[in-house]
Amino acid sequence: MEKSSMKLEEELVKEAHVLLHPIRFKIVELLVEKPMHINAISKALGEERRLVSYHLIALEECGFLNSRYEISENPKSKGKAIRKYWVTEKVEDVIAKIKKNL
Repeated sequence: MEKSSMKLEEELVKEAHVLLHPIRFKIVELLVEKPMHINAISKALGEERRLVSYHLIALEECGFLNSRYEISENPKSKGKAIRKYWVTEKVEDVIAKIKKNL
């Protein structure tokens, strides 16, 4: 196997490991439907906010998610800055590469 081919394969394994962690994959599944903030993600998964935050950071660092702060319209948090997350095209790209290599 060529060095560049091995490097690409190693990168795919690393990306698959990040993406296919059970909690991270559930987060991605939720965010494919619509952008959400951490409290909504935590509630939907039934997981602690701290744990969800850890996985959101991992996904964002690998390029699977993007985020930005928005001003909340929710009556409970109206006017506060909340961070919304959404998936990037990289999710589909990596899933396609995984399927291709199966």
